[in-house]
Amino acid sequence: MAKVTYKDLIPVGTTLIVGAVCFGLGVIYGNWPYSVETLYRYNTDAFDSTLRHYQMWANTPPFVHYVFHAVMGLGLIGCFIKLYKPDPESQYFEYGTLALVMLSIVVYLTNLRTGINSCISGNWGEVDQNTGLNVMAASQVMVAVILLGVLVLQGGLYYAELEDRDLKRKFYAEQEKEAQQQAEVNELAAEDVANEAKDKKKSKSKSKSKSPAGEAKSTGTAKKSAKKRA
Repeated sequence: MAKVTYKDLIPVGTTLIVGAVCFGLGVIYGNWPYSVETLYRYNTDAFDSTLRHYQMWANTPPFVHYVFHAVMGLGLIGCFIKLYKPDPESQYFEYGTLALVMLSIVVYLTNLRTGINSCISGNWGEVDQNTGLNVMAASQVMVAVILLGVLVLQGGLYYAELEDRDLKRKFYAEQEKEAQQQAEVNELAAEDVANEAKDKKKSKSKSKSKSPAGEAKSTGTAKKSAKKRA
């Protein structure tokens, strides 16, 4: 059975973060038509339909809200996975991601959930209903910008890691090429040394073979000179 290492879990954490962020953006996109009419165009006729929309959202079965909260929880789990043993070169990307995810959750709980409850109870505090609905719309814009920031951070981290791997690949390829060239130079130098050693051995063997003949020749010359003297 294959052993799962921490390095194998890092892509899982990234997937959880990106998936949760995209899910949240999808929820905001579903509310966007209402936000455009009330916040940007300020169409007074659209406030009633917007109120009914959020009332329907609030009155949906609880498991619908539980699914949304579970997806947010998965995003946080992804952040914690990547922050368990963060890479020193990319840890600030991960800390920034966690901060943005937490900020989006805080805005959701303080503004959107409160606004949803106000749509049911009719109690908008110090503001009127239309202002409260626009606060919800503006809060969703804030959350969308925050979640887009998370995607930018994760995309930047992916690009940085990709660039780092490419630089390391080129560096190791150059190192290997230089090592091969150095090995070839060492091999040629070893061959030269071996050839020089062979040449020295040959020269020594030739000198040894010539020395007995020279000694015999000198002995014969000495005998001839002795006979002439006699």
